[in-house]
Amino acid sequence: MFLDIHTHSLSSDANIKKVFNLDIKASTLGEDLEHFFGGNESVSVGIHPWSVTEEMFFEQIEILEFLAADSRVKAIGEIGLDKIKGPDLKLQEEVFLKQIRIAESVRKPIIVHCVKSFNELIAIKKLVRPKAPMIIHGFNRKADLAIELAAKGFFLSFGIALIESELIKTALKSIPISQVFFETDDEKGLTVEEVYKVASVVLNIEMEELKDKIYQNYLELYL
Repeated sequence: MFLDIHTHSLSSDANIKKVFNLDIKASTLGEDLEHFFGGNESVSVGIHPWSVTEEMFFEQIEILEFLAADSRVKAIGEIGLDKIKGPDLKLQEEVFLKQIRIAESVRKPIIVHCVKSFNELIAIKKLVRPKAPMIIHGFNRKADLAIELAAKGFFLSFGIALIESELIKTALKSIPISQVFFETDDEKGLTVEEVYKVASVVLNIEMEELKDKIYQNYLELYL
């Protein structure tokens, strides 16, 4: 089976295990939480750094605490740090830390959004030392950073950038396959099969073997 570790696409396919992302926005506070999942049985839930608000984040955190233990929630995320968009970085860090603690409490992996904040992300992981696996989604940086992150215990998830960039292909080849995932994120028209096909060629691995290895990585997140 294919695995799409991070997607915003609601389309379903019996051959793909999808982890659909749900963001707890300020507008979520007024919603009926019984309908929050929208029929999805496999989701990640978190407060995206763009959705963090100084006035409302305590209430957002309370919702995440309420939802996190639900069996439909397979991961906490996407959460993290973004120096390009979002509120003050110190506020982002505070909310990120609170969400890491929630992930730890329910023993679920973390889907990480990180934009130009890798030094801060590494420092937080070193400080907190979470047991929850941390998966950096949409990795699109050079191989040297990929190697550093993998050495520090991060998983990396590759999407559209793997198809478009030779640098990202090199990054994929530079880390252990046991720390790799694939995703479609919010790319309209992209299928995770396309990402797998490129990865299969880059890594010189037969498709079925690649599918088995990536799905095994997913299963081991919960050991």
